[in-house]
Amino acid sequence: MNRQKTPSAVPRDAVGRYLAKATQGSGVRAVALAGEEGALLGGARSAGAASDDDLALLAALGAGCADRIAGYAELDELVDAVAGDDDFYATRLTVCERTLYLASIGARVPQQNKVAAELGQILAPVLSA
Repeated sequence: MNRQKTPSAVPRDAVGRYLAKATQGSGVRAVALAGEEGALLGGARSAGAASDDDLALLAALGAGCADRIAGYAELDELVDAVAGDDDFYATRLTVCERTLYLASIGARVPQQNKVAAELGQILAPVLSA
């Protein structure tokens, strides 16, 4: 079997369903998982919270902001455009020995170690060597 490692090979629907379940009742309005280059690997949103295009932007912003040391006005403007009046959170996760980025609007994703482990189960077929 040929194992692809590109974002297009990632089971996006499974990632989205898991993220929706993991953030249920937490106050998270939108959540996106990004690969190392900021590409959307999967996401979830509450009704009317964000468009699918916004999830792709949220993923890219998560990758750009999670490791940010100093403020960049351009990034802050994009965050404000996507998050509106809600809080924005971005963090780095290690999944299958890869660095991925988790971004959310409204609240921080709870139990991030558990989320990383579960995402590892979902993504192992496409991210493992």
